[in-house]
Amino acid sequence: MPDACFCFDEVARLHEFFQGWFRGDLAVDGFAACEAALAADFAIVTPSGDLVRRDELLSALRRHHGKEPRDFAIETVGRRCHQVNDVHLVTYEERQSGPRSTIRLSTAAITAVGDGFSWHSVHETWVTD
Repeated sequence: MPDACFCFDEVARLHEFFQGWFRGDLAVDGFAACEAALAADFAIVTPSGDLVRRDELLSALRRHHGKEPRDFAIETVGRRCHQVNDVHLVTYEERQSGPRSTIRLSTAAITAVGDGFSWHSVHETWVTD
C-alpha cells in the first residue's frame, strides 16, 4: 500500500496525463489510464460549482483530446496530504498556462489500490490575485 506522501506523485501523474491528452500527445487508446484512475463513484465539483459525475466527465475529456495548443501546460503544486482511515485527502494547486492561465485550489479524496490510487472525488475552487 502506498504511503500518503506519494499522493503528490499521483496528482502529478494524472495531471501529466491530462496535459498530454489535451495537447494530443497521447494516442486515443491511452485514455484507459484515465478511466482506470477514476473510481466508479467518482465526482468532481468544478470551480463554477457544478457537480460532474464520472461518466459525464469521461465523455467531456474524450471530446477534448488534442484541443489545446502545444504551449498548453499543467503544473501541480502540493499543499497538504494526510490520511483519514483508508482515505488520503490531498490538497494541491493546479496551474494551467497557455492560451489562458488559471489557478485552482483542489482537494481530492483518493484511496490506495494495490500499488496505485483510485480517485473518488475532487473539489476545485478558483484562485484569484
